[in-house]
Amino acid sequence: MSQRRIRIDLTYDGTDFCGWQWQLHQRTVQETVEQVLTRLASDAPVRLRAASRTDSGVHARQQVADCLIDSRLDDDGLARALGKMLPADVRPTDVRTVPVAFSSMHDAVRKSYRYRLDRSRHGDPILARFAVHHPHRVDVDLVRQGTRSLVGKHDWSGFADSRCTIENRVREMCEADYRESDEGGYFVFSADGFLTYMVRNLVGTLLEVGAGRMDPAVVGRILESGDRRLAGATAPPRGLCLWQIVYSDNDPKNT
Repeated sequence: MSQRRIRIDLTYDGTDFCGWQWQLHQRTVQETVEQVLTRLASDAPVRLRAASRTDSGVHARQQVADCLIDSRLDDDGLARALGKMLPADVRPTDVRTVPVAFSSMHDAVRKSYRYRLDRSRHGDPILARFAVHHPHRVDVDLVRQGTRSLVGKHDWSGFADSRCTIENRVREMCEADYRESDEGGYFVFSADGFLTYMVRNLVGTLLEVGAGRMDPAVVGRILESGDRRLAGATAPPRGLCLWQIVYSDNDPKNT
């Protein structure tokens, strides 16, 4: 079979990974999947590129990656082989051949993240890998006042990490919300792109707002000033999950 480009949808528990991107002497999702794909391509090196480079300890419900591969296996065969050969903390949910020009990163039109809180009194061990224990006060009305400033197109420098090297920091946020249920609370953020630690810095700030230690108006001031010093502490990574990648309105994987 001749070389083709495939799209791979993945879900993973990021707890024991040092993020998505390849790092020397570190266990990463990219390297783990590439090693298996290389074996399936008769040891011809395979290089993946992903829609989003999740950080160490961050999870993904839907990560999308693509690569060129020369394999005798069809899409279903590759999916079955990946399911058998990959470790239990990273799972393929879909494999399909796509046009050679497809780019999982550049063709994405929207990305969604969720940040989960364990709101129980003493902490639920079942949630310990995927939620941050936060039994403290969260005034939902105050938090939502803060999130209203986020929707729209902004320069997000005030919520980016100091190590962010991207020059153009303008992104458009189409959804920002906080919701609570009997199972806990979670933040929802959807945008056309995100900067380094952006979601975790937003969560840290909004939790300060929800506790009454910051005024909701500070969110708008941070956006206008670009001053990271006005924002709250960076929230821990384990509560963060890359939730969905959207490519077009008619993409069946959007549902």
